Amino acid sequence: MQKRRLGRTELQVSVVGFGGIPIISASRDEAEKVVKYAFERGINYFDTARNYGDSEEKVGAALKGVRDEVFIATKVLQRTKKDAARAGLKQSLRNLQTDRIDLLQLHGIDSQEVFEKVMGPDGALAALKEAKAQGQIDYIGISGHNPHVLAKAIGTEEFDTVLVPLNILDRRASETLISLANEVDVGIVIMKAMGGCLGPLEYPQREARFLGRPERDWPDASEFAVHFGKEGIERAQRSLRFVLAHDVDTVIPGFRSTDEVDCALSVADHFEGLTPDEKRACRFGELPPEPFCRECGACIPCPDGVEIPTILRWGTYNTFFDIKKWTREQYPKLRTRVNSCTECAECEKKCPYHLPVISMLKATEKILA
Repeated sequence: MQKRRLGRTELQVSVVGFGGIPIISASRDEAEKVVKYAFERGINYFDTARNYGDSEEKVGAALKGVRDEVFIATKVLQRTKKDAARAGLKQSLRNLQTDRIDLLQLHGIDSQEVFEKVMGPDGALAALKEAKAQGQIDYIGISGHNPHVLAKAIGTEEFDTVLVPLNILDRRASETLISLANEVDVGIVIMKAMGGCLGPLEYPQREARFLGRPERDWPDASEFAVHFGKEGIERAQRSLRFVLAHDVDTVIPGFRSTDEVDCALSVADHFEGLTPDEKRACRFGELPPEPFCRECGACIPCPDGVEIPTILRWGTYNTFFDIKKWTREQYPKLRTRVNSCTECAECEKKCPYHLPVISMLKATEKILA
């Protein structure tokens, strides 16, 4: 298994790690089998979280016999120092059956408000720093879906790693965050690598019910697509190749079976970069033309209830990625559309990218309506 250096931690981690969400739906025996198999195939980076159901417990049980040969990353969702130390870290140590955690991450830091709360003197970061001083954790990381906020976080020099989405449809991290993280030597872990997989998929009825999704829909960004058949496998592999071609350290697809592990590793084991044809096909290195929404969320809530980031994202899907039929099917399902906008301009006042949000919304309405 190819290894990459995880930023200033100096840890040599497998280029494909193990995402611990899907094993929630597996039995204890099935989950442990998949985790152990991933280790046997060369994966040494295992990601889970305190609030991923029983994922921590399953990962801990599977890896207790090889604890010193793997790196375990988990997360705390608590926002205050007291809660993170008591309900977050202590329970994770018990669940994982270990006396230390290699990497503990603040979970889901997606807004400026939450970021300021966890960074304050009574915030969760203070608990993690104390735990590190006591030898309970080795490194501190941050996770979230908003590159705008995460860029501010790694600029504080408090974090050793950053966990962020990157996939064919969500390229926001490639704009500035990845280069900034490499500049300050922060390790880069990628989640939701399979998001999009180049097109909507047909979900089996049982799977759709489990996920709470329509039978025909865009795959959830955290979903690995192998179980959708041959077409899904090919899409998943293309998506993984797209992400691995970036200057990142490890990618953590979610696995629920040994077949899915094999599928991902068939890409990782021989990956040497994208071919020129692949780069052209996925428009590698390209971002949507300006102006485009980065979905930082600063503009919401809208006083008129308009779902601004969602609408502008679908506009990008429609124009930049040529996903026309699906986006036009989704738009009428929104409870509040662009025609509800009173043009109060609060969104434009709050936008950190100074976008002409109102005119962008109107243009998107013409495309999608």
